[in-house]
Amino acid sequence: MKRKHPLWFLLPLAFLLSLAACSSQEPDTAAQENTIAPYTLTQRERTLLDAFGHTEGTAQVLSFQAPVEARCLTIQTTQLGENGQWEVVSAPAIALLGEDQADLSLSGLFTLSRADNYALTFHIVCDGAGGMTSQTDPLPPDPNTTMHTWAFLTDPQTIQLDQPIPVALLAYGTGTSMSSLDLQSYFTPEDLAGLALVQAVTVTFSETL
Repeated sequence: MKRKHPLWFLLPLAFLLSLAACSSQEPDTAAQENTIAPYTLTQRERTLLDAFGHTEGTAQVLSFQAPVEARCLTIQTTQLGENGQWEVVSAPAIALLGEDQADLSLSGLFTLSRADNYALTFHIVCDGAGGMTSQTDPLPPDPNTTMHTWAFLTDPQTIQLDQPIPVALLAYGTGTSMSSLDLQSYFTPEDLAGLALVQAVTVTFSETL
């Protein structure tokens, strides 16, 4: 995974994060302690994303508040291989609290957006600790791909240290119909057999890198 400076197409997501950080949040907007959950967009934020083409199915915004022991957040992208097992397709994106940030907890906002070339872009803002942007490499186009479907995290998930939490599944097929996806299929990849391409994104919180 290549770490890059924010590009023009990331501006709406970055601006959304800055709006969220600077505005007063509704009680159900921020994740509860030890939880990662969908971020509740205001109408203004939703309109902004829609204006830049980041509609439902192309972008996701999550808020997280990790246990106090967590110092590292790892975003991992994998692809379902021909052997039916998940294969890492690029180096992970990592947000890390330093030794000089002992008074901070690992909390903030995470965005994911996908492009037509299968590239995935992540933006992480940790409260009081800055942020980072990372993007996976695009994949060669498959002219036989005719359909796609996705599943994003929709319910709050309890954070357990060193346990990956699937937050997105993206599937591409060559037929005329596709079944809906379930994030729990990440743990049973055999359920996804027969698809042309399946990508998974997980987040893992840990005490050390």
